Amino acid sequence: MNRPSESTGNDHIEALEKTVDLIAIDGLAGTGKSTIAKALAERLGLSHLDTGASFRMMAWVALNSNAELDSETEVLKATQNVSISYEAGKCLVNGVDVTKKIRDESVSDAASKIAVHPQLRQKLLLWQQQWVSDHGKSVVEGRDTTSVVFPDALVKVYLEADPHVRASRRNETAAANVIERDARDMSRTSAPIRKVADAVVIDTTRISISEVEDIVAGLWKSAIHSHKE
Repeated sequence: MNRPSESTGNDHIEALEKTVDLIAIDGLAGTGKSTIAKALAERLGLSHLDTGASFRMMAWVALNSNAELDSETEVLKATQNVSISYEAGKCLVNGVDVTKKIRDESVSDAASKIAVHPQLRQKLLLWQQQWVSDHGKSVVEGRDTTSVVFPDALVKVYLEADPHVRASRRNETAAANVIERDARDMSRTSAPIRKVADAVVIDTTRISISEVEDIVAGLWKSAIHSHKE
């Protein structure tokens, strides 16, 4: 897919109107978003998008450009001519496969830091909406997918879990790392993570991936049936 670009408010509205038929899975790190989203997409025959991957790709570029992550100007300059692509879980930056590289913890932390920049978020939001417009019915996972990126999603789910459990799932040595990132993501001025009123909240601390998958698949089938009536 082409690089993120500037767009108008009308483009934003038009994109939203084309992306209603999807499952949006929101929540903090380590709650199971990726595992559940991939399983659901395969089970239901839907496309799958990890919105966080777009931030990770931009963070990887910024890190390799030695950009000051706290400076939106520097981050935008480093990423302005970058082309990113996400297909079947493979992440490409300017045609180079960075799928494994962007999963490094340093990139994860950098992605959280650059995610506070409003202009970058807007560019990636439009890229994410265009991706779904191009791919059709999808399972989309990532922070603020239910509140900002796809507020009109047919099914909205918010996953949560105990911080210690989430830390162990992410192979982090301390829940403090997870809690620190939570605080940053929930307190940022641009699109902070939050639970929306019409999202189904699921605590994944003590239930299996397959159980969560069954719940969300049921929500999707029910919503599709009601949507057609």
